[in-house]
Amino acid sequence: MITVFNRELVLAVNEQQAFFEAQQALSHAEIAFQTAVYDNTKRMLQRQDVMGIRAQYPQEYRVYVHKKDADLARHVLKYKNDR
Repeated sequence: MITVFNRELVLAVNEQQAFFEAQQALSHAEIAFQTAVYDNTKRMLQRQDVMGIRAQYPQEYRVYVHKKDADLARHVLKYKNDR
């Protein structure tokens, strides 16, 4: 069981496709994970432009695994396309 106290962040991305690919890779490796989606629109509305660059990504996607599986999960995510 993954809880707030024993989990570790292994991926934080802004692209939904990369998020789905990571979930699929971890599922194929049979590694238990939790996901979270953080909405950044409120923060983006407060600060629309940063030096003339508009923020593009309203959501941040995060993947957490159990601390004991973190190294394996990072390895799986790093080499997920080398199958």
